[in-house]
Amino acid sequence: MPLTEHPDYGMVLIGVLTLAMAYVLLPRVYLQHQKRRLARLCRQRNAIAITFDDGPGRLLTLSVVQRLQQAQVPATFFLLGRNVRGNEDLVDVIRDRGHEIGSHGDEHVHHVYTLPWTGIVDTWQAWRRLRELTGRDAHTIAFRPPFGKLNLLSLAYVLWHRTPVVMWTHDSYDTRLGADLPPEALAEQLRKAGGGVVLLHDFDRSIADADKRVLAKLEAVLDLQREGYKFLRVSELLGLPAAPLAR
Repeated sequence: MPLTEHPDYGMVLIGVLTLAMAYVLLPRVYLQHQKRRLARLCRQRNAIAITFDDGPGRLLTLSVVQRLQQAQVPATFFLLGRNVRGNEDLVDVIRDRGHEIGSHGDEHVHHVYTLPWTGIVDTWQAWRRLRELTGRDAHTIAFRPPFGKLNLLSLAYVLWHRTPVVMWTHDSYDTRLGADLPPEALAEQLRKAGGGVVLLHDFDRSIADADKRVLAKLEAVLDLQREGYKFLRVSELLGLPAAPLAR
């Protein structure tokens, strides 16, 4: 009788660990590369791109748009699907003021700490919602992953759609509990780097003086106009085809 061949459990374990590492590490490498690319482009062009995540918010978005209009500076808003619902008029305001719209997912799910396909479904639902509002296909809407994380499947999904994945180079820390970055320090970081992509948030929140924190950081960044920095939309920074902005 032939001997029964036993599986090499060591090799199976190595294979599983390799897949698990690829699932998390390959997207991380890709996203870090995108950050370095943004930093290089901003430095080469002496440029700053102001970006807002998680909006729109009924109160803060309008204040932000008003201040940007006063400064005649464009920005890119990575909208969260759940906050778009019921705030469709704010999306129109953003577009009509000449700002760019991107996607930040639908429910702000973590692509690593959820089931592998959860991030794909969330991304698709957000695209569908924005397509209804803007008439634009998914691959023309820049995407910023929630928490700045992707898994291997969700990364493949957005790349298959030829969707620009846009990270940031400078976190304003306007949503970090127990941590903060003074507006002057944020501006100084941008000076030292020769520009950058700034992460701010325009969703309404119940934290005391949160809106003042955001607007103060925005003001510090806008003050860099006096030092000759160019303010660009994300599409302009990346050399992407110009998307229709106004209705």
